[in-house]
Amino acid sequence: MQQQELKRDFLATRRSKLITEEDLELFLEKIEIHISNKKILVIGGAGSIGSSFIDEIAKYLPKTIHIIDQNENGLTNVVRNIRSNDSKISNINLVTSPLDFGSKTTEQFILDNGAYDAVYNFAAIKHVRSEKDIYSLMQMFDTNVLKHSKLIDFLIKNNLTSRYFSVSTDKTANPVSLMGASKKLMELVLNCKHLKNETSIETSSTRFPNVAFSNGSLLHSFPIRYEKREPIPSPIDIERYFISHAEAAQICLLASIGLNEANILVPKINSNFEIYPIIDVAKNFILSKNLTPVIVESKDAGYEIIKNGKNEYPILATKPDTTGEKEYEEFVGNNENIIKSNFKNFDVVESSSFNIEKLQQFLANLEGMLSGEINISKKILVDEISEIVPSFSHVETGINLDSRM
Repeated sequence: MQQQELKRDFLATRRSKLITEEDLELFLEKIEIHISNKKILVIGGAGSIGSSFIDEIAKYLPKTIHIIDQNENGLTNVVRNIRSNDSKISNINLVTSPLDFGSKTTEQFILDNGAYDAVYNFAAIKHVRSEKDIYSLMQMFDTNVLKHSKLIDFLIKNNLTSRYFSVSTDKTANPVSLMGASKKLMELVLNCKHLKNETSIETSSTRFPNVAFSNGSLLHSFPIRYEKREPIPSPIDIERYFISHAEAAQICLLASIGLNEANILVPKINSNFEIYPIIDVAKNFILSKNLTPVIVESKDAGYEIIKNGKNEYPILATKPDTTGEKEYEEFVGNNENIIKSNFKNFDVVESSSFNIEKLQQFLANLEGMLSGEINISKKILVDEISEIVPSFSHVETGINLDSRM
C-alpha cells in the first residue's frame, strides 16, 4: 500500500528521495526511545495523516496504540493495515473507539485506559472551504482551538501524559483564512500559558505543506473525477509545496520527539524541497493515464473533449478568488524566530509570544458562543483574533469553494 501511495504522491512531490530520510537516520535512537514498547494515544487516527502516522510508528513496535476517531470505516482500515503486517507489528496491542474528540466520553476513555507516554492529536477542521458561515466557524474553532485547550488541561490535571503533539498547517504563517487563524491559536494553546496549572508537559507541532492526495483535498478529487469521467479542476497561477503521506507521518514523528515548549517544525526551503504549480500536478496525473492534458475554461468545453473520446483529457482552469485563499505559501510568519537545531532538512520556529489574558477571554467567548449565551458574528471573530494574532490579515471575497465544481 505504501509503495502505491509513494508512486501516486510522486506526481505532486517529484521526489524519489524523502526529505525526512536524513533526519530519521539522525534521530533514530531518540525515536526508538520515545516509541518502542511505549503506550500511545492517537486522536484523529483514521484520517490521511493520522493513519499514515500510525503505520509509521508501528515500525518501531510500541507496546500499545489506542486510537480515537469518529470515522468508523477509517478505524476499520487502520486495524486491517496493522493486522496485515508481519507478526511483530500485527501483534501490537491495538484499541480503537469511534468517539467524538473533546467529549466527556472521550475523557472517560482516556481516564480508564491511560496514562500514556505520548498523546498525538490529528483531529481538525482542516479545509479553507469550511469557512463559509458562523455555524461552520463555530465547529472549526471548537475543534481546532477550544477542545485542544480543554483536553490539555484535562491531561495535566489527571497526570495522564508527559508529551502532547498536534499537527498545525502552513496556513498559520501570516494567516489570511480563519482556518489558518484557528490553527495559529491552537499553536498558542500548546504553550499552556493560559492554564493555571503548572506543568512539565512537553508540547510540539509542525506546519505542513499540502499532503499530496490527502482525503478531501483538491488532488484527492483527481482520481475520483477521472473515474466519473468529469473534467479535472485546477486553479491557475497558484503554486504550492507538496509532501507525501510517508513524509507527513515522519515529519510528525520528528517534531514530536525532537521539540518541546510548543515549538514548531517546518521544512527548510532548499533544492530538496521545491514549489510547483497545482495545475502541473493535474497535468502529471493525466499524463500518468497515458492521456494528453488540455486546458479548458468551461465545464461544457471539458465534457466535449471527454465525449469526443480522443487521447485527451480536460483540465478546467479556475481563478483563485475564494475567501481565505493565499497566493503564496510560507512557513515562517512575520516576527517569528527560527532557533538553532540539529535537523538537516527542517527548521524550528520558536513558539510565539502572546497576550495570555486576551487568549483566555477569547476561549471564554467561544464557550459562551457554543452554549448559546453569546452571539459572535464573523466580523467580531476576525476582530478578536486580530488582537491576539497581529499577523492575521483576513481575505474576504464573498466566494467560497462550495460554489465551484
